[in-house]
Amino acid sequence: MAAINAWLHQSFWGAYGVILILTAIVYKVVFARPLPLLKQLVVYLALVAGCFLLLVFHLLGFPIIPILIGTVILMIVARIRMAMTAKQNAEQHNRESS
Repeated sequence: MAAINAWLHQSFWGAYGVILILTAIVYKVVFARPLPLLKQLVVYLALVAGCFLLLVFHLLGFPIIPILIGTVILMIVARIRMAMTAKQNAEQHNRESS
């Protein structure tokens, strides 16, 4: 893990790429709505520009990448939990209607 952390602090574009990918995942899963193509392009360009600010924070020593990784993990856990709850509700509804 120390080697990855050292690489992320040395590689400007590598760290930016990781931040951009993780931020795009968070946006797409949590906030994205169906938009026309041009509006979607504007949103992603704003995301690309905003990731430079996150990169600056990362280079200053703030734990941006670990926070984004934690956010993605929490989103996965929440999605699994929602799917399990929906499955249980469907099974319960099927039992009650039978």
